[in-house]
Amino acid sequence: MDIALLSQDVSTHIALIKDKQISAKELATEQFALIESLNPTINAFIEYQMPAFSSKESFSGSTTSLKSLFQGICFGVKDNIDVLGFATTAGMATRVGRQAVQDAFVVNRLRQTGAQFMGKLNMHEGALGATNQNEHFGNCHNPYKQGFTPGGSSGGSAAAVASGMVGLALGTDTMGSVRIPAAYCGIFGFKPSRGAVSNSGSVTCSRVMDCIGPMARSAKDLTLAMNVLKAFDQDSAASFDFGVFDSYSYPDNKILLVPRNLEQLGVAADIVADFNANLSAFTDLGFTLQYFDFSEYNFAAARRAGLLLCEADMRIEHQADWQDNQHLFSDYMRGMLSYIERKSPMDIMGSERVLDKAKVLARQLFKQGNAILMPTNLQRAFSFDDPVPANQADLTSFANQAGLPAVSLPMLSTQSLPAGMQIVGPLGSDNYLLDLAESWQQHTEFKCELPKSML
Repeated sequence: MDIALLSQDVSTHIALIKDKQISAKELATEQFALIESLNPTINAFIEYQMPAFSSKESFSGSTTSLKSLFQGICFGVKDNIDVLGFATTAGMATRVGRQAVQDAFVVNRLRQTGAQFMGKLNMHEGALGATNQNEHFGNCHNPYKQGFTPGGSSGGSAAAVASGMVGLALGTDTMGSVRIPAAYCGIFGFKPSRGAVSNSGSVTCSRVMDCIGPMARSAKDLTLAMNVLKAFDQDSAASFDFGVFDSYSYPDNKILLVPRNLEQLGVAADIVADFNANLSAFTDLGFTLQYFDFSEYNFAAARRAGLLLCEADMRIEHQADWQDNQHLFSDYMRGMLSYIERKSPMDIMGSERVLDKAKVLARQLFKQGNAILMPTNLQRAFSFDDPVPANQADLTSFANQAGLPAVSLPMLSTQSLPAGMQIVGPLGSDNYLLDLAESWQQHTEFKCELPKSML
């Protein structure tokens, strides 16, 4: 296998194919060989295939043409997103064999650019968890350390990208489920503004907080993906006419808001140290850092409210299986979904009001600065044998609660396990955040490398 080739990002792969230094089929063959070799250990893919390439396959157009943008590039799909002819299990035994009758909106968008589907990716059961421990399909392991979580719920997506099995993967982010695994696996992940990307054809975890987002090995790849994924879906009630996002005015001032006293928010000391060491790159880019007090926001209450809304939505989403096949749910999932039975309609309405507080706070904060810069994860990846931290998604869930876009970047670090930092912006600032992420990567010359354990 050509490890040097597999470690490159999608943007580089596109350039190599365009310049005829390699064919799309040759690249896919290398990726498929890596999956065959590595997946039995990492368990990122639960189903995969070698894409069919025409003998006349060639690159046409340019990288600015959406029609051929991802010509021949392979992508993976989290298994709660529909792909025609493949089961959409959402990591649940109840849905095994339940084949999708059409592609999800986002999968169809990628296919229209020439992208090739490689396979379905492992995930936390029902997308309700952040470790990707799954008793039905097996645990997905962090490529940096066997037996450690890759994060979740989109753990398979992050592990597949971080290990080089694919360069681009789709995940879903309800309370951090794209950004947490991106941080644990040392790659880039993006959660779009609510409504910018259609959720049509995905299994609901939370109707209000769910967002489909891309994961990749460079910020530029995220931008390319979002150029395709961001589109108005007239059949989705939650979809916005994305013109509102393109009309966002880039601010003249350059102020990033940084939470003070991160330790009080539960952030581990080694994460705080890395985060502080990474701040200078943003001041080099001309930003002023303005510190604010985030401790007044009740993260514990927001966490409980978010989970309650997820549990209520999932009981509706899986109601038929809950009635007829409850024995196929794991003990973990039965415990989560039965909890809602002890709650009243007023509890649900109260939870929605808790989420409203995130929107109001965000509006107040963005009067002071352009975006929020903070750690993505409160701790690094941990062993499957360790207790799961209850606060794992506290810093990521704020963006979901307020409907905001957020991009997670790998932090520069000398630690053996990766960690991430995220930039959260106002509604509609998706392009601005991605531009900032690209500027950071160009300035720092950061490059995702495949984990040393694989080399």
